[in-house]
Amino acid sequence: LYAVGGYNGNYLATNQEYDPATNTWTARASMPTARGYLAAGVINGKLYAVGGYNGISLATNQEYNPQTNTWSTRAPMPTARESLAAGVINGKLYAVGGLPGPLSTNEEYDPATNTWTTRVSMPTVRSGLAAGVINGKLYAIGGSRPSGTLSTNEEYEPLHIEGLDVLLAYLAAT
Repeated sequence: LYAVGGYNGNYLATNQEYDPATNTWTARASMPTARGYLAAGVINGKLYAVGGYNGISLATNQEYNPQTNTWSTRAPMPTARESLAAGVINGKLYAVGGLPGPLSTNEEYDPATNTWTTRVSMPTVRSGLAAGVINGKLYAIGGSRPSGTLSTNEEYEPLHIEGLDVLLAYLAAT
């Protein structure tokens, strides 16, 4: 378990690792970009910290490798934002909602190609939301917008066609 970034009067670049077996926290390599209000997800053992705020909304995407205790800067999100949520499905990170706005934006990050793709937006604009993944579906829960807080729960299921990536790569090469 990792706790990254935050705000305590200053924007933080901290990266803390929790070991439940020993009930201890260990400081790890700090993020290159100090920020709060970011989202994160784990793909193939690497942590991806996206977006956030440090005086401006950020499109930042940074990858943490716990094996080498190092950070790498990856392709930025198309939409700079803070107070977003993220979930991982089939090796891809989905960044949803956020500020400024609030937004209904849904963007998919593929670490294999280091690219972002804009996907269908959420029906409800929101920031400060939570996201969870169950059985290959992303659930965007709660949050707020200028008219108040939300109890809305919306489900997103990415289209996954077995072998489509191989076919598209073949077609692009021919």
